[in-house]
Amino acid sequence: MKKLINTIAVVLALATVASCSMFKLDNYDGPNAKVSGRLVDSQTGELIGVEAAFSQEIDWANVDWSTWTFPMITVSKGSLIVNELGWKDKSGKEVYEDQRWFVRFDGRYRNDLIFAGDYKVLFKELPCYENDQVLSLKQGENKGQDLKTLPFCRIVEPKIVYDAAAKKVRATFKVELGDPSKANSVMNVRLCANTQLFVGATVFNLAANDAGAKKEGFSWGNMVFPAVQPGEEVTLEINVEDPMNADLFKYNQIRYFRIAAMASGNGYNTQQAYNFSPIFKASADMSSIQEYTWGEL
Repeated sequence: MKKLINTIAVVLALATVASCSMFKLDNYDGPNAKVSGRLVDSQTGELIGVEAAFSQEIDWANVDWSTWTFPMITVSKGSLIVNELGWKDKSGKEVYEDQRWFVRFDGRYRNDLIFAGDYKVLFKELPCYENDQVLSLKQGENKGQDLKTLPFCRIVEPKIVYDAAAKKVRATFKVELGDPSKANSVMNVRLCANTQLFVGATVFNLAANDAGAKKEGFSWGNMVFPAVQPGEEVTLEINVEDPMNADLFKYNQIRYFRIAAMASGNGYNTQQAYNFSPIFKASADMSSIQEYTWGEL
């Protein structure tokens, strides 16, 4: 009996020590730095707008053509992949862990919960050519940390108007390639819309993808049939009275529009990311459509 009592006492003592250690706070300091900046077109100096943070797309690498099964995957096209430098394992090998810093729709980013140090920034989830860069961040605020690269393409001279007689929202624009020697075909253009400010192409888009709101090219063997040619003036329309657009127009409310274009080719932009125009804001009665002005981060 005495042996059993002693054993119970030891177990209780160990449990007490363990429970105390569970509630003991660590001695690590919290994040001590903040960073903000812009994703910038290195040729024009304009912001590079992005898609919504995550979207659902077909996993083409795992399509089962025998049963026509198309699995879906979640893809990010609106975030910077960031690795904090300077960490090593016991063998001295560099250790990296991906962080995601989300980019706002207009191309600006901000992160208020980081540590001072050096960070490698990767562009592989954005609609632009990879141009990895290193940010050296000090304690406190780090403003103006702009990241420069080339977009796959640009929306040039975008205009969006409402034709009250035809009951159509009409967009006119041109597409310019960022680097014609790389992604050299404009394979898809869309006029996107939403009742919320967040307007994307693959998500947050209430515009029906009929013949008027979208043009899509295709490839056949080694031949490529692009949707439009670079520099060609393009017109896309959204039919207000089309039942497929009911969710967009059934209420008297403010709406937002955005033009999207996808350039690919020569093994570039295989993730099929879209480049965008600025977002346009339409009044509830559609009498005024103006480019939306974002507030400061």
